[in-house]
Amino acid sequence: MCPACRSLASSWVATSGRGTIWSFIVPHPPLLPAYAELAPYNAIVVALDENPAIRFVGNLVERADGPINEIDPATIVIGEPVQVVFQEVEEVTLPRWQRT
Repeated sequence: MCPACRSLASSWVATSGRGTIWSFIVPHPPLLPAYAELAPYNAIVVALDENPAIRFVGNLVERADGPINEIDPATIVIGEPVQVVFQEVEEVTLPRWQRT
């Protein structure tokens, strides 16, 4: 829903898939059992280059099929440029992010 006019109208618009890290967290146990063995890992918020008010959440990875804990969280920098990559997980395609 549009926060300005409350419209429910929507459309798909292609973007470059590039953005910058706007924020991030590093979850630590206790976590859901499926994620506990991966901790600590990162979850980042990316502001798109085309419109920084549009933000996506995902994991910063070195490669599309890499584990979500392969990046040292101490190396993540707010404002760092990233590019979207995709990984299929159990018939769902997830956006993930790589440094550019």
